[in-house]
Amino acid sequence: MRTLPKFPAVLALSLLAFPALGQSTAADEKDIRAIASQLQEAWNRHDAKMLAALFLTDGDYVSSTGRTARGRDEVEKAFATQWAGLYKGTKITVTTTTVHFVRKDVAVADGAFDITGMKDSSGKVLGARSGLSSIVAAKKGDRWYIAALRGMVPSVPEGLGK
Repeated sequence: MRTLPKFPAVLALSLLAFPALGQSTAADEKDIRAIASQLQEAWNRHDAKMLAALFLTDGDYVSSTGRTARGRDEVEKAFATQWAGLYKGTKITVTTTTVHFVRKDVAVADGAFDITGMKDSSGKVLGARSGLSSIVAAKKGDRWYIAALRGMVPSVPEGLGK
């Protein structure tokens, strides 16, 4: 019975030292928000390998134009193809607005993007492409990865105007 009084103190210290199940730490949120800046850096370098490395090996991507890719290799090819076509020479700005933890190792990060520098077939610079994005992030080991990335450009139904 001598060890019994120590048990509540050990339990209390354990609860303070580790986040509760399903909760995250401030460092986790910071790491998830950093994914947006890493994605932005990889896009602006047009480095498909660097961008794909942000994904889980079985992660997937659905672009705002409807392009899909499943798995890191396909994600790399999808971005390389995009940068050889419509998005050649473009720059992106990515912001994260909210991070919601579903579990301590899974979160949804919502945000927005602006792509500039697109050109039509004659070389004329087009306007910016702005949209929304959602990332499902998953923690594997001590690092956060993109499990799924979805981009979308909001549209207004015909007849409603802007």
